[in-house]
Amino acid sequence: MMILTRALSPVPRPSVATRAFFGGKARGRASLTPFPGNYDVMERQCREAVREAMDDGVELIELEFPPGGLELASGDLEGNVECNMLTLRLRGICAVFEEMKMAEYTRVLFPDKVEARLALTGSSPTPDGIRAPEQAEMKSVWKDWPGKIDYVDDPNLLSVSGLDKLLGKKVSIAKRMDSEDAAFVVAYPSANISEFANTRDLYEDCVKGTGRPLIVARGELQRYISNYYPPFWNAGEMGPLREFAAKFEGVYIIYNFKGSNPAVLFRRYPEPWQVLRRRRDGELELVHTFENFVSVKDVALNILPRFP
Repeated sequence: MMILTRALSPVPRPSVATRAFFGGKARGRASLTPFPGNYDVMERQCREAVREAMDDGVELIELEFPPGGLELASGDLEGNVECNMLTLRLRGICAVFEEMKMAEYTRVLFPDKVEARLALTGSSPTPDGIRAPEQAEMKSVWKDWPGKIDYVDDPNLLSVSGLDKLLGKKVSIAKRMDSEDAAFVVAYPSANISEFANTRDLYEDCVKGTGRPLIVARGELQRYISNYYPPFWNAGEMGPLREFAAKFEGVYIIYNFKGSNPAVLFRRYPEPWQVLRRRRDGELELVHTFENFVSVKDVALNILPRFP
């Protein structure tokens, strides 16, 4: 895939923080990372970005990309298929913890107990003995993970109805964590608000200020930042969740814009954000870069119209 570039103003070298725990060091880049041509390249780029973010002491790391096709947008595939493919991609990305000799102390959390079990064992036979379609099956790609496999949410009558909060019976997910945990990876906590609320509890009660990173993959954080959930809806909970979502650093992001003049928002930490246009001949043209990200909505309304 060829990427064309327009004349762009020089990109300033990003300043970085350091942290002794991960052995970070300052550095600069001579050029921008090209958009990945396949998932092997994407996973490698993502591993490198995650490692650099941890070296720099980034506490909240966001990974957002389409798991079923690099040109797809969220919702293009059936939900279970997207989750299954994300489980596979995330295993390749989490190899970075094995490279860093810290996988044994990295806890990976799936949305609930069922998803955690499927990640370890793969799809179970259906009651009628008929296999599910191949693309809907989950492979047991996490069975060799040396660390702990856990879950974010355990839905029950009290939690689903919200009575656990009203009755003061909600138990923080942090109670299940260990002091030896060095990093936390949360996979697609986006099916309901409870999953992301529990992720916030994990941060507030276990991660914040400890120097341990919390990585969220496919959390669809833009739903909270862009008021996909109306501000007046459950305002007491949505306000803190919106603030929490806004704290994340977009460490590896691929967001596709569809339409007659499609575009891609791409970022590989610590580089600037890239806006690329998908041209009719299949080529990607870099039309803009910027440093300060506000939201995907802001890119759609204020940046894309300026760079057709």
